[in-house]
Amino acid sequence: MNTCFIYCRKSSEDKDRQILSLDDQERTCKELAKDKGFAVLGVYKESRSAKRPDHRPEFTAMVERVSKGEVKHILCWKADRLCRNAKEGGTLIDHVDYNGMLIVTPTMDYDRNNSTFLFIEFGMATKFSKDLSDNVKRGMNTKVRNGWRPGSAPLGYLNDPIKPKGQKEVLPDPDRFNLCRSWWEFMLTGNETVESSLEKITALGLKSKRTGKPVSRTEAFRFFRNVFYAGLFDYNGERFNGRHTPMVTLDEYYRVQDIIDGRAKIHQFTNDFYFMKTLRCGECGSAITCDRKTKKYKNGNSQTFIYARCVKKKGPCSQPYLNAIEVEKQVIAFIGSLEIKPAFVAWVRKNLRRRNEREFEFERGQKSKLTKRLDSILVEKKNLYGMKIEGLISDDEYKKEKSRLLVEEKQTKDSIAGDGLTNWTEVMEEVLAFLANVTKIFHSYDTEAKRMVLRILGSNLELKDRIVRINAKNAFVYIKETEKSVIKKNEWLEPENSSIDRTKKAFLQMQSDMERDTGIGPASQPWEGCILPMY
Repeated sequence: MNTCFIYCRKSSEDKDRQILSLDDQERTCKELAKDKGFAVLGVYKESRSAKRPDHRPEFTAMVERVSKGEVKHILCWKADRLCRNAKEGGTLIDHVDYNGMLIVTPTMDYDRNNSTFLFIEFGMATKFSKDLSDNVKRGMNTKVRNGWRPGSAPLGYLNDPIKPKGQKEVLPDPDRFNLCRSWWEFMLTGNETVESSLEKITALGLKSKRTGKPVSRTEAFRFFRNVFYAGLFDYNGERFNGRHTPMVTLDEYYRVQDIIDGRAKIHQFTNDFYFMKTLRCGECGSAITCDRKTKKYKNGNSQTFIYARCVKKKGPCSQPYLNAIEVEKQVIAFIGSLEIKPAFVAWVRKNLRRRNEREFEFERGQKSKLTKRLDSILVEKKNLYGMKIEGLISDDEYKKEKSRLLVEEKQTKDSIAGDGLTNWTEVMEEVLAFLANVTKIFHSYDTEAKRMVLRILGSNLELKDRIVRINAKNAFVYIKETEKSVIKKNEWLEPENSSIDRTKKAFLQMQSDMERDTGIGPASQPWEGCILPMY
């Protein structure tokens, strides 16, 4: 009895071509073998593309056995299932022409007399593969030029389910986008590592789009390294501007890279007492910790006391314990010394509106300069491409310079789109609202919020000789001193049509030099480093 091998193949590119499944191909070939009277010695099945040679282990194993003369017949559903490239097609045709092999399909038998048809079959299959590859690449390049990243959208985004393949836009995932943005915000605090932020976001319900399970550690690092979330994307070694909705700004993206790479200090606090790892010993510089002391009374009752003390890890230190209640009193007194009155807030807002009118003209001039720079970047990009076409620079130099220009273009566009005046006004509003309610904020929130309030208001937080010593930041000292000065003059509630006194004029003049990065305050003040001891 004649023997044969059965070969079945299905590749990813066949999904839309109604190709029979591997089981269906096997069943059809077995029925064909029964009709022809062949004994099946082996069935080879694989889901691999045949457009490149030597990438199919099952096909290679079958051809090796054919070369050894084990069988003289190969059964397959169609000839193009065997190969789609010239090298492997030539090997099979050589066996047909010179080794007496027979390739059998349900529609035709291929032997030495009609092997020419195999050239046609394999040639058409090879041509189809090349055309398909070219069409895919052309579609990908068109999509990239239009500003859309090819391939599956990353975590937090979805490919448009309505538009046809090749034209799908990348849209925010309604179920994951906000969670992913919160994940970036965890990292941007500087208080988290990738691992600790992963635990928090998993607890909030974020799951992998690919597996439906919690995001893995590897996927988490890949998430924060992907520049796609900043509005750009990489394709074939080049960086492009994307039209998708960015999740973070480019500056925020780079800040997180610095944190991950260790260039930004990471703070992690796990203790329940806010003064721990916030205050430091004023004598030796060690951290302040706390101890619990429980006193038991004869009547069976007990009372627990909490004391702040130096950990004394930097050498001998003579600093004594201090009851945590006394620490709390001094901290609250410090906070209260910087709190401002609501009426003063209203006076500042009134004067800021006048200042904003001057700032508007300045910002309009700045945006005009940025627009000119954006035009020059476009010219540089065109010149750079011309230099590449003419062979004046290498591909690596072109890609490096193009990436730099794209980043600058992105930052310039963000600066033009941003409303600096509105942002500045919002910052001022936040600072004023914070200082007017700082005591309430301190009492209303958790331990980490209390630490944050102290770090915002002061620096060099120390405990020495049972006194909490905090250097109030000059911006807040300036605001408080200005409030005192205005109240002392007792003219801050004058009608709108009255003249502005010298104090107000001086205050308005100094506002133009306020530091934007700290919210409010002059460029320099003699209050820098002043200590407000709490008694």
